[in-house]
Formats: sequence, structure tokens, C-alpha cells
Amino acid sequence: MLDHILGKPSANVRRVQALGTALVTLLVTRRKRAPWGLGWLERRSSLWKTLLGWWTLLYLLRHMDDVLGLHAPEPLREYYSRSFYRATWVFTALDAGFWTAMSVRPKWLRDTLSLVFSAYYLVCTNRAVEKVRKVRALVTIEHLRVSWNKGVENPVLRFVRKLHQPQLGIVRNVMLGESESTERARCVVMFDGSEEEFRACRMVVLDVPGGGFVSMAPESHTEYLAAWAQRTKAIVVSVDYAKAPEYPFPYAIDQCFAVYRELELTNGQCIGLEGTERVRFVLAGDSAGGNIAAGVQFRILESEGLRGPAGIVFVYGCFNVDVRAWMTRNETRVLLGTEARDHLHHASPLAVAKPTRHAGSLDARVRVVSGDQPSAYVPLTMTSSFTYFNDQVLTPEMMRAMVIMYVGPNARPDFRTDYYLSPVVAPDHLLARFPPTYFLCGEKDPMVDDTVLFASRIRNAKQPNKDAANDSNAQADVSGRSDRYCAYRGSALYRRRHSQPRVRNSSSKRFYIGSTDVSEDEDRASNVPRALRMTQFGEPQPQNSDAVIKVKLVAGMSHGFLQMYSLLPEARKVAAMCGEWLDELLHDAHSISPYSRCASEVRIPPSSDKLAINVMDRYGVEIVSAANMVRRRGHGLADPLS
Repeated sequence: MLDHILGKPSANVRRVQALGTALVTLLVTRRKRAPWGLGWLERRSSLWKTLLGWWTLLYLLRHMDDVLGLHAPEPLREYYSRSFYRATWVFTALDAGFWTAMSVRPKWLRDTLSLVFSAYYLVCTNRAVEKVRKVRALVTIEHLRVSWNKGVENPVLRFVRKLHQPQLGIVRNVMLGESESTERARCVVMFDGSEEEFRACRMVVLDVPGGGFVSMAPESHTEYLAAWAQRTKAIVVSVDYAKAPEYPFPYAIDQCFAVYRELELTNGQCIGLEGTERVRFVLAGDSAGGNIAAGVQFRILESEGLRGPAGIVFVYGCFNVDVRAWMTRNETRVLLGTEARDHLHHASPLAVAKPTRHAGSLDARVRVVSGDQPSAYVPLTMTSSFTYFNDQVLTPEMMRAMVIMYVGPNARPDFRTDYYLSPVVAPDHLLARFPPTYFLCGEKDPMVDDTVLFASRIRNAKQPNKDAANDSNAQADVSGRSDRYCAYRGSALYRRRHSQPRVRNSSSKRFYIGSTDVSEDEDRASNVPRALRMTQFGEPQPQNSDAVIKVKLVAGMSHGFLQMYSLLPEARKVAAMCGEWLDELLHDAHSISPYSRCASEVRIPPSSDKLAINVMDRYGVEIVSAANMVRRRGHGLADPLS
């Protein structure tokens, strides 16, 4: 348990823990009298010493591999940040405890035992991990709902969450969005102000909360939604849409679209707004809610006479429900640019962290390289859903189960063409009409590829005339490198670029991430394509842009970090940053602010502004955690929020 408290799995810590336990037992057993709590055993000679010694012996035997240095590799050692690792430890224990007590009746006893079992699993972490692994292997809808609704249904957890939730002046429920095919949806309306200010407000954030399509009402998201309402001074409307499997695809999309349509056509009067000035709307969605929000945007674009939102904010959205192992060559090129994402760079082809000091990489073992390599080297690359197969928050089993329940009994969809299920495959003519769109995702999220690929598709759709030039430039960036491939891997430049530690120059006015900065010799060698060079705060930005795409990847984080608002300090900073983004969209003021200075910003200028076009990067998604995307499969980077 000690390594979980420290936030980093370590065999050395466990060795100290085991030897320290043995030392404490030795000191205690040398006492003539029993310690407090074991006095009742003193009358039975040295029974307490026998029991304590036996327990210590079993504990040492269980940790013998750590004591002797024969432990297995730690796949999660460089996986998460320390704070996120602690949060996953707590949530894993809670899941195990609540699943253990989920069949207990009555409710008050179930709520009590859930917390008691969770406390046990906090100490016995290996038992918690094993319990969660077995449940997720055959997860049911009941398991998912117990796990994801525990913060609302358990009174103790609900009280703890309320302590960290900003207090608002108005929180009420309204029913919106009745249509021919759907029923009205309950919506939670939040506003930080008085009734008079509420009625005069002309800004609305329509939030579609996540929950794997099957769970989680707006009440499960109230901490960061209240923070958004407080930061933006706008009205936040969160939709409690109907969940699968009772209401399978596309019911949730139709229901949320009906809510947006009623809000837009009534100019907010359906929730109590007054005045004739047009209300400005912004869409937001996290996880599965991001998928549904994208579907709502498609419905808006395909509807006649309906004004669209001023912008969209996607938070770790699910944009591709086709859970597969391998990326296509074109998808890899979007993320690649350098060899840093090559799985052969590690001792294990499944590694996602920095290789150990004495372990040789697989590419160092290669003795024969085929002579008919393509001109542009594109390595075999796993999708993020399989790269982060051991994720503690979202596993492939859970993703498959959620997709099956969401699709339901409908005819088998074609994931390659049905953009309401997989927005990443939407046609260009729809993506080109998207409003300014901001993306936020965890660096180690199994869905991080969805974020980057969807953002790049929107950008490319908005510049169709530049696609051919981009493709040719992309080939020029890497053409000829295959001939120098082996030589480059043995060069000092390669070793330096792939071994730099976590670095952040916090005193600088510009934002740097260690291995992302481009040195002069790298610039001359053109080994780092312009698409991968980091955006620097303070650079002159193109003017008169007609669209903005922002992408931010939070280092060391996986899925669902906004749900950890009460436990994760970074989650509060991310919520504040999202509030800043929403404020930018609501006021049509797209700029690099103190909250978004770390984020990549891509402005798409008018076609007549050739000078501004020249400063565009290759895909329009510089990903400032620019290199987080490129190097995340094996190199730690500075946390932009630290």
C-alpha cells in the first residue's frame, strides 16, 4: 500500500515495507508484555507472539520476490503521474468494495458495507486489483452502474463531493426536448447568480455528460459543471438523456438534438430566459457524451434553418467505436513524424514507458532489414485502445461491452461509414462546417487517438485545397529517411532526442517540454517535421482567422479525470481551463490565455492570406502536448498543469 500512497509502484518501496514490518514484529515480540489490544492473549502464555510471528512470516513469504529483488517488471511505473496513480488506487478500492456489497439488502446496510469493504481494499490493494479484473472480464450493466453512480447514490460519498462543489445560486430541473420519436429529457440547469441575472443571461452551455452510454446522470458531474457555471457566468444545461441498453442508439442523439432544437427555437424561453437578443450556445461533451454531442452537431448541420452552436468542447471524447488493434498508415502518419512511437524502441513491444537501463530494445536486435522498404518509413503501430491495454480506468472489455449495449438489437452497423456511431469517419463536407472546436484528453487515455484523429480530420476538411500540399510535404519530411534509418538510430542525435528527462522551464515566458524543443542541428538535419514542432507561447498568431482548433493532452492522465475532482488537484485546474475555453467560445474571443497557453492552437486563415498559411503546421493539430502525442508511447514529458 505504501507505494500507492507515494504515487508510484516500486519494488524497492515494497521491499522496505516488508523488511520494516519484520523489524517492527521483532521489536514487539521482545517485549515481556503484550501490546495494547492483545492483552487478552497474555494469559495463554506466548500465544500472541506466535500469532504475530506467523502473520509476519506469511507476509514476508508473499513479498519474497520483492525482498530478494526477483520481482516482475512494473508496467504502470511510468504510466501515470503520481497524483493520478493515487486517484486510481482509491477508485479501484471503491469499485471493488461497492461490487462486493452490491447484492446486500437493505440499502442502508449496503451503503455501510460498501465503505467497509472499500477500506479493506485500500489496504489490500492486490486483492482489489484482482477483484476488479475478474468483474470487468464479465462486466454487466449492473456492475457499470454501481461503479459509476456510487458518488451519487452513497450518502457519504455524496457529502464528500458536495464539500468540493462550488455553490451556485440556481440549480433546478426542467423537462425539454419532446419530439415525435423521443420523450422529454430531464435537464439540470445551473447558474451562478440571481433570478434577474438568470433571465437576462444570453449565454448557454449545453452539456452532454458521459457515462459509457449506459450510466451517469448530470448529478455525477456537478463538481466541474458548477465550476464551469461559476467561471463563465453562463447558464449550464446538462441533459439526463435516456441510457442504453433500455434506449439503444440513436435514441440519445435524437433526444439531445431535440433539447438543443427547443432551446434554439425558443431562444432560451423554455428555461425561463427573457429578452429578444439571440442566445449564444456552446456544446460540450465528455467521453460518451462527446460522441453524442458530435452526433447532435451532425443533426444540426443536416437540418435546415437551425442555427448551430458558437463552438464545441470535447473532453476525452469517444469518436471511434470500432475497437481494433492496428492503425492504418494514414492514421499513423497523423501521429508520427518521427520514429518515437515505434514499438521496437522498447525491450517489450507492449511497453508504454521508458525502457529499463539494462534492457536492450528490439530494434537493436534486428540484423536484417528488407531492401524493399517503402520510401516513407511508417512503423506498425497499435491504436491507443490496445497500447494502453492495462489502463486502470477504461479497459478493452469495458469498451466492447459498452458498444454492444449501445448498439443494441439494431442491424449490425458499418463502423467505417456510420458517422453517428463513429464521428471520426464523417464526410468532409460536414466536418468543414464545424464551428471552433476544442479538444481535451489525457495523454495515456485509451481514446487519445480518437481525439487527435478527429481533430486532424476537421482541420483537413476546412482546408481541402491544402491537403495535397500537406501530403506532399509530409512525404518530403520523411522521404529518404528510410535510407538513413539504421544509421540515424545509431547516432548521438537519436540517443539525445530519445533520452531527455522531464523538463519544464517554468521561469520562461515561453512554454517548453524537454524533448519537444528543436535544437539547431536538428533543425538543419530536418529530422523533426514542422508539424511536430512545439507551439511557443508568445509567437505571433495569424489574424482574421475564421476557425480555431485547439488540442490539449494532459500528461500522465488517463480517462475520466474530471470525475476525480474531489481527489485529483489537477482535475480542478483542468476544469478551470475548460471554463476558460467555454468563455472564449461564448464571447467569440479565441486567444491564448493563461489557462490555455499550454494548449496547441491552430488558426485557419482565409485562403487569400498566403503569409498566414505558411505558418500553419502540417495537420493543424500541433498538440502541444505536441510531443505528448508523438512520444507518449515511451518517453515521459513534463506535466503542463504542474
